Amino acid sequence: MRIILSIAFLLSALSLLAQNILIGPYLQDATPHSMYILWETDSGDESIVEWGTDPGLNNSTSGSAIPTPDQSRMHEVLLEGLDHHTTYFYRVKTGQAQSDIYSFRTHGHASDEDDTHIVALSDVQRDGSNPDKFREVVEDGIIEYFEQTYGGDIIDHLALVMIPGDLVNTGSNYSQWQTQFFEPSKELLARIPMYPVLGNHEANAAYYFQFFRLPENGTPGFEEHWWYKDYSNVRIIGLDSNAPFTNLDQLAWLDTLLKATCTADSIDFVFAQLHHPHKSELWLPGESDYTGEVIQRLETFSSDCDKPSIHFFGHTHGYSRGQSRDHKHLWINVATGGGAIDYWGEYPNFDYDEFSVSQDEWGFVSLAVTAGEDPQVTVKRISRGNKYTPRDNEVTDSLVIRTRPAQVLPPDPIFPKNEMVRPDCVTLKATDFSSTENGSHGQSHWQVALQSTDFSTPIKDQWKNYENWYFNEDTQAGDDLTDEIITDLEENTSYWWRVRYRDREFNWSPWSTPASFTTGTSQAPTNLLVNPGAEDSLALWTITDGIVEALTANVCDGIAPHSGDRYFIVGGLCTESPFARCYQDIDVTAYADSITTGQFPVQFGGWLSNYSGSDLPEMRLLFLDAAGQAVDSSQVISTFNNTWTKVERTLVLPAATNTIRMVLTGTRLAGTDNDSYFDDLFVRLGQSMMDCDEYTSSIQPPEPTGGALRITPNPWSSQTRIIFPHDKDADVQLVLTDATGKIVQTSMTAVPDGFLIQRGQLPAGLYPFVVRINGATSYTGTLILID
Repeated sequence: MRIILSIAFLLSALSLLAQNILIGPYLQDATPHSMYILWETDSGDESIVEWGTDPGLNNSTSGSAIPTPDQSRMHEVLLEGLDHHTTYFYRVKTGQAQSDIYSFRTHGHASDEDDTHIVALSDVQRDGSNPDKFREVVEDGIIEYFEQTYGGDIIDHLALVMIPGDLVNTGSNYSQWQTQFFEPSKELLARIPMYPVLGNHEANAAYYFQFFRLPENGTPGFEEHWWYKDYSNVRIIGLDSNAPFTNLDQLAWLDTLLKATCTADSIDFVFAQLHHPHKSELWLPGESDYTGEVIQRLETFSSDCDKPSIHFFGHTHGYSRGQSRDHKHLWINVATGGGAIDYWGEYPNFDYDEFSVSQDEWGFVSLAVTAGEDPQVTVKRISRGNKYTPRDNEVTDSLVIRTRPAQVLPPDPIFPKNEMVRPDCVTLKATDFSSTENGSHGQSHWQVALQSTDFSTPIKDQWKNYENWYFNEDTQAGDDLTDEIITDLEENTSYWWRVRYRDREFNWSPWSTPASFTTGTSQAPTNLLVNPGAEDSLALWTITDGIVEALTANVCDGIAPHSGDRYFIVGGLCTESPFARCYQDIDVTAYADSITTGQFPVQFGGWLSNYSGSDLPEMRLLFLDAAGQAVDSSQVISTFNNTWTKVERTLVLPAATNTIRMVLTGTRLAGTDNDSYFDDLFVRLGQSMMDCDEYTSSIQPPEPTGGALRITPNPWSSQTRIIFPHDKDADVQLVLTDATGKIVQTSMTAVPDGFLIQRGQLPAGLYPFVVRINGATSYTGTLILID
């Protein structure tokens, strides 16, 4: 009995000393002939990897065990002398602890010109409302997508995983690394090597450097903060966008590396990853100027070296994909792989020209890289949806970028060419897209300048994409990119314009030959606001709540006005209030005849901005009757944009309107100042929104064929006819107004098919009209009277 008890005690004591694997195993820093394998145990210095080309594991390699501050052991074993393009099986052992058997595949040499796949995803930290989301993205997303799409084991298709930051919520919290990062991703990271960079949530914590074995080819003293890794024809560059490492040392290292990459024949593409965005449509406060410095270097590299580049980032929890205008460089936010989504409208948003697609969703990005004679990268967004619209590995965005440029032919200008147009609105028109390789029209870039030989500082510079997914809507749907509306030109001025086209693989055509046009006199209605841009300080504006200021550029840490010397701050910078409101009343009784028709339009708007995308400038119209009571109001229009943005609306005035009240409000949502800015506000009555396609040319348009209403001729100089079907016994009235909405008198003779209009003393201009039949409005239109 004593012997049995002693044996039982000994076995119990040994069990207390048995090792346990806490994290891993996982793969790091692969080459064609080597692989690092890492894992962590609670104790034990033995570090053994049993491995082989089959599950028999006929080889064994030992490595090192490094004690950690938590009294655990980090194990690192380098398997060397491996064959490239070969599948290996392995398991790790420390004392009595051993892992399951996993497999990996070595990649080829650059000279093998392997085609391959890379996955990029970011911000995989735990979302408290969806704590299992990262595991879902890994197992049901990445692993399932590759094995179902391409067949077989994922190691036969996927080469590596890039994670540009925010692997956990708190970098100094060991439990989060163990249970929220490594445990949910173990089935992937045990088979596919991973290359992360630091995010702000890692906070430069020691655990990050404890767990990862990244290439040590960055600046000495900054090891694993920045590095690079070559795979097939791709150079992957890891960067650190977190202070205090946003320094000149990193940029100097990047300059040197890109210079060497330019002449490296084996490299066709550069993939850079860093955490912070330079621009972010879903979350403006997360933007970083330092990332802009990196982008400028990548753009210059791509243009000078004819090697496309991509920078991958996160920080904003959603997907965005865009491009540089003048360089073959892509911008891709590969979040969110697990973190809480930044839903549209939840934070300040902005519709940047550079981005073509932004979606509030979970998911990852797949990159299919082709080497050889025609190197190319196919980018696909694989979506897991969001809480409103779940998705199961849907491809929601895709594109191809190649090193070999396709030839896109320059377009030719069609209109205007040596013609006079209105300065208020002209639609430029060019020929259809044409490419020698049957490419598709992707973008158009339009410029208007004062000289045919100098477009360095164009008066208008507008760039449009064939798609623009913003706030769940494609705002470019239906735009064929062969025309562009230009507004707000100077009167009686000569201009030159040109356009170039880009295909969907980011190849630009040469510029078109410049064409000229001249503007005439503006026909736009008068702005009824007095002091619309704060040039007379706060004159004519009534303050009802908080602080309203009229400041010059940069006073009290403000911004420059949109135009002129001053702008409104509704909320205050020099003296602040969390909410402010002011208004201006406009007496419109002079327009009563037109307003009482119930179809008289009003257009209002202005230029709005704030400082950092955090505070909210808003404007609306109130419509007051003769007793001063509100009979209706417009929609509120606003923006979170941190640059001057024009907002405007057009609606019909209520028939009882005697006074229009423009109301401005500013609401502080963050910080101390109330950065709600307004400038160049306007309220216009009458036909203020003309159709540019129909009313730009001074050339006689063809007479309409068919339709209920005809105006012939139009434009006209002496007389014209308004023709419309109606019963001969009907009571027919014609109401003619000028562009501001005031009723005008001239000779209007009723004829069997309509009215004959004589010019009389009318000056040249636009004359909207309404035809009423038996008291009801039946037709509307606009006469164009010319000299």
